[in-house]
Amino acid sequence: MPTLKQLLKSRTVLFAVAIAILSVLQGFIFMLPIGPHWQALVGCVIAISVVLLRAVTNQPLSNK
Repeated sequence: MPTLKQLLKSRTVLFAVAIAILSVLQGFIFMLPIGPHWQALVGCVIAISVVLLRAVTNQPLSNK
């Protein structure tokens, strides 16, 4: 099982943490006052980003 230090070296994991933090902020304090159309666009950008991060991943977390 990967250690916390190994997890924090992963761009994909760091991206997921950032999205989680922004989601909590958006849900509780409505930091980003955007409409449904823009929310859909942001969701697409996030999905594309995850796919790109996966494409550049070349080693498992246990090797970091």
